[in-house]
Amino acid sequence: MGYLRKLGDKKFRIVYDVMSVDGKRRQKTETLLGVTRKQAEALLAKRKAAVLGGECKPNAAVRMNELFDRFVQAKENRLAATTLQRYEGLLRLYLRPAFGAKRVADVKAVDILAAYALWSKRSISARTVRHAAELLRNVLRRAVKWEIIPRSPEASLDADDLPKVLKPESTVLTELDVHQLLEEARNPTNRCTARHYLTACSTFYPAVAFALYTGARLGEIMAMRWQDVDFRQRIVTISRSLSDTKRAGTVYKRPKNDKVRTVCVSGQLLAILQRHKAVQAAERIAMGAAYHDEDLIFAKPEGTAIPPWLFSSAFRNFMKRSGVRRIRFHDLRDTHASLLAKAGVPIEVISKRLGHSDISITYDRYISVYRDRDAEAAEAFAKIVARKRPSQSVRRPLDLEL
Repeated sequence: MGYLRKLGDKKFRIVYDVMSVDGKRRQKTETLLGVTRKQAEALLAKRKAAVLGGECKPNAAVRMNELFDRFVQAKENRLAATTLQRYEGLLRLYLRPAFGAKRVADVKAVDILAAYALWSKRSISARTVRHAAELLRNVLRRAVKWEIIPRSPEASLDADDLPKVLKPESTVLTELDVHQLLEEARNPTNRCTARHYLTACSTFYPAVAFALYTGARLGEIMAMRWQDVDFRQRIVTISRSLSDTKRAGTVYKRPKNDKVRTVCVSGQLLAILQRHKAVQAAERIAMGAAYHDEDLIFAKPEGTAIPPWLFSSAFRNFMKRSGVRRIRFHDLRDTHASLLAKAGVPIEVISKRLGHSDISITYDRYISVYRDRDAEAAEAFAKIVARKRPSQSVRRPLDLEL
């Protein structure tokens, strides 16, 4: 017994009978998102066949591995491919080995604490443990919603039960470092040129310069198109990001926090982009019909997109050969924010350029960039206190006769 009900565009509800713990039949309801009627009917038929075949188990018999599978299926059409890939990695490496064979009803708070302790002993970073714990919390909450368990065992735990995450110190470049880095990126070595390394491609230097001048994320930079640049108004619009995953390959998506932003750029960066556009036009002519024109600013010589992981790897190798202290590509974003802060640019302006969802994130992440100014403030106050004051006569209260 079962039926299908349409709730909206690509949204259906299926209802079918299952066997409960006491042996009586009861109805099970599932809401399906992002599916066609044909897909919903196929899933309903699959569920009914599973019930007839005795595969649908009472809630008390549901294993954690089954719950993990159902959770991923429910999230598959609602989350970005990169997020799903991260979930699957956490499930494969941590949650399935620790809880997969257990029945959902048998998982206790003490089991979760034991898993936290085990992961910490294996030298897994506190940040990763917290990510795994957050995923487990969401899965167990979904189990409550699906009426598999009446209450989540995770609900009795608090933040103190998880390892503390130390905030990484921002690694930023000085003004002199920035000049040297750009100079070396603009002039690749003969060895890199001869071996056709990505660092010797026409794209590399403009992309590094774009990161420093705008503070954009790597995925956002690799997704930039020429139509996103307004040379007359001196602005660029960051409206999408490129990501690469094993599940979906290379895909474009909205920027982080779903925030499309327009950033003002300097004449220096525009001149770099104009020169790059001319070089790219020559490459297009040389490639002829083999060139794939996707309007990308930072592309491979044949015009196709550069996966962010590939560019990040090339930048890492470039830094090993560079005379500048070693940093990650993301640290160019931190450098942009840091140098602006030191120059006295208001923090709210910096936050908007970076595309942060909240200004507190900017304060929290880049608070260390104020260290130089804080030292200046300490010295300034010391000078104020040490400054000689004009001598003043001290007035004493008169002795009153009683």
